Amino acid sequence: TRRSIIEYARSLGFQVEECLITIDELLDADEVFCTGTSVVLSSVGCIVYQGRRVEYGNQKFRTVSQQLYSALTAIQKGLVEDSMGWTVQLN
Repeated sequence: TRRSIIEYARSLGFQVEECLITIDELLDADEVFCTGTSVVLSSVGCIVYQGRRVEYGNQKFRTVSQQLYSALTAIQKGLVEDSMGWTVQLN
């Protein structure tokens, strides 16, 4: 799922970089989400670090995460054409 999200984000023109980040960079982020097989993509609502609480919005999904979640699940459900070549038709 992680790799699929990264590939799809790149196909949409997002600049994706995999690297170690500092806690300050994480806390300064506009949007934070996690990926996994069962949840596909889950937005992080807040992070608490050393008494500092950072909230990432009250919406269930933010702009980028909602776009990626909707696109990936639509491909998984066969609602849209799989432009990434991830699905296999079974007869």
